Parts: sequence; structure tokens; C-alpha cells
Amino acid sequence: MSEAEKREQLTRSILKALVIIPNEQTKEYGSLLAIARHEAKKREKASENPPIRALKFIPELHVYVALYEAQATQKPER
Repeated sequence: MSEAEKREQLTRSILKALVIIPNEQTKEYGSLLAIARHEAKKREKASENPPIRALKFIPELHVYVALYEAQATQKPER
């Protein structure tokens, strides 16, 4: 995919964030990624998992933040 195609794709999508509070069962990175994918899919009511662009731990808050790409919806013209 060329740089122009990547820029065009990003203009049609937006980034959204999820906050994941880890517990005993969600200590592994793979588990956190699976939770992020599932919650993003559920939030967007999508048939496929939206791409997770970043998953970072915020040590001051003891939470993980997952950024995912959602398709931008077009508002109807008036």
C-alpha cells in the first residue's frame, strides 16, 4: 500500500480509545489484545474486528489504553 493510499484510508477512518483495567486473568498481552478486539467490535457493531493501532500501559493510572481504527460515518446532507 502506497503512502497516498494510507493517507486516504486514514481520512475515511477515525481513531477511538478503550480503557482496559487489568485483573488476574488479563495480565498477558495476548489476553489484553483479545479484549480490545472484542470490545471494539462490539462497540462499532462490526462484523469484523477493527484494527487495533496501539495498546499501551499507563502506569500512573494502572490501566491499558487501546486505540483502534473505526470507519467514519458520513452525515446525511441537508
